[in-house]
Amino acid sequence: MKKLILLAVVLLSYTSQAQIKIKWSTFERLQFEEVYDEESAAWLVAPIWTEDLKKLDGEKVKITGYIIALDVIGDEYALSAFPFASCFFCGASGPESVMELSLENKTKYLTDEVHTFVGTLRLNDGTGIFPISLDKAKSIDR
Repeated sequence: MKKLILLAVVLLSYTSQAQIKIKWSTFERLQFEEVYDEESAAWLVAPIWTEDLKKLDGEKVKITGYIIALDVIGDEYALSAFPFASCFFCGASGPESVMELSLENKTKYLTDEVHTFVGTLRLNDGTGIFPISLDKAKSIDR
């Protein structure tokens, strides 16, 4: 009986550490609405989250994408479904194709490197640049 309980504890602790593998197509149906921001006196877009996406908020996920450096120093990064020449910042795709990376370790990356990250998925309701972010992100292929 003790062995059975120990086995159950080990298996449960392993499954609680597992992550959900997601693809960029998960976000393809994400829609946006225009909202007026009085503080900036401008029209901005805000995400409209589907119930399926809301279920992923706060979950540990794994996703692969292209690194996009957001500053010259190389301390701020985004992960994109597409290389830099085709990414959201160049106007070739929508904001659902890029997510902010909040890295667990301050590692240097080069733009357009392909990496797989594990982290906590966050759906941001505000009108900031990134509707999606990956907190405590850690590359699993370095």
